[in-house]
Amino acid sequence: MKNVYPSYYDKFRCIANLCTDSCCKDWDVVVDSETEKYYNSVNNSLGEKIRRLTVTDADGDRIFVSQNGRCPFWNSDMLCDIYIGLGEDHLCKTCASFPRITAEFSDFAEHFLSFACPEAARLILAEDNAYRSFENSRYRLNSEDYDTSLMEILLRARSENAKILNDRSAAMAQRLGDCLIYNARLQNVLNGDEPGEFVCPSKQISPDFIFGFFKKLDYMHDDVPKIIKAAESAANRSITADFDDEFEKLALYNLYRYYLNAIDSMDVLNVIRRIVCEFIILKLALAAKPELDLTDAMQKYSKEIEHSYENSEEIEFEFMTNPSFSAENLFALLK
Repeated sequence: MKNVYPSYYDKFRCIANLCTDSCCKDWDVVVDSETEKYYNSVNNSLGEKIRRLTVTDADGDRIFVSQNGRCPFWNSDMLCDIYIGLGEDHLCKTCASFPRITAEFSDFAEHFLSFACPEAARLILAEDNAYRSFENSRYRLNSEDYDTSLMEILLRARSENAKILNDRSAAMAQRLGDCLIYNARLQNVLNGDEPGEFVCPSKQISPDFIFGFFKKLDYMHDDVPKIIKAAESAANRSITADFDDEFEKLALYNLYRYYLNAIDSMDVLNVIRRIVCEFIILKLALAAKPELDLTDAMQKYSKEIEHSYENSEEIEFEFMTNPSFSAENLFALLK
């Protein structure tokens, strides 16, 4: 199997108790069966605590019981008692791997760091040409698990989108608009239709439908709702190019991380819509609050939306069923 990594991947090192938003809080920790088997053999007070606080959740997963939004093994020094007591080799797979993420497609695998991790976000935003290895790789597609001809189309289309997003001669708003046009036409082809003409609405479009929907999602904290509220207060302001370089790297991360999901969904517009909505929210929030820490805001947004299965499902359904989120409407908001 061919494995491909972005240039920042091997630079990651967990900064433990120096982290500004630890993965030891807010989320449930799923314990894999192999690791739980080892935990069941640990005959000391730590082993007893692990067994007492490992339960089966509603989905049938074995998890550590969160205590006040914290992993019960994340101690007062913001360090892991399991790591200290049993060693790194005996962390469950969830803790040992995050923020490393693998997208596997039978005959090739692509590896990423999650933007939800503050240290990973810092690395991603610091790196230029991070996905050069993806473009230089030639995948030998020979799988019965998916349509290889469709995968070839998606790989070429992803490269085209990357070229558009990397074109710094244009403002990011224009680049995103070009991506919407490109993928709207491609989506028509995938649906069995002609590419068709992309017709932008002649009337002025308000972004209120974006704010209204994203405010209704389920959030663990109020950071992202505050960002949305700030963006809503600046809804009538124009979009400027004052954080295009940072957003370019975030957009490319989302493109490479999620575009190939269309091999199952047959929807190439979904990820572009998500990128555009995030761009509009963050840009307008920045217009309202110039002091906004963009790295922190983008990381929090990723944690609350990208890494919430429920929110991701809600977004996908809304994009499919609400015509307000058409490529044409989103394009009009970028003008």
